[in-house]
Amino acid sequence: MKPFNIEITSIEKGPEELELQLPIKAKAIKELPGKDRPDYILASLESSILWVNKEKGINKEIEFVVLCAKFKGQSINSDMKEMTVAVAYVIDNSIEQDVILNFSKCKYVAVAKASATSKWNIFS
Repeated sequence: MKPFNIEITSIEKGPEELELQLPIKAKAIKELPGKDRPDYILASLESSILWVNKEKGINKEIEFVVLCAKFKGQSINSDMKEMTVAVAYVIDNSIEQDVILNFSKCKYVAVAKASATSKWNIFS
């Protein structure tokens, strides 16, 4: 897989603090097959995002996310526009060296809309 840029523009279902950090910009860096499907995408965030869970005492900076297309027949790629994706925070950065997705290294948090972008529009 050739790396490409992704922008998460809206949250359909997920934590409020994630929505407050939109837009989230990331670079898809590799595909990770899972036990249930072959097409999970590991993405490195342009800027870390904050994960807060007061009940569990979690206050952690997230540097990577795992994404997958929410609906059958769709796939995350460099042509996607406003695709519905599932978002998981990576809670163990050693996932970067893995060849198969280890679900214990991530935490599913949201359903979002994401698009591939050719650049990050730094000057706009």
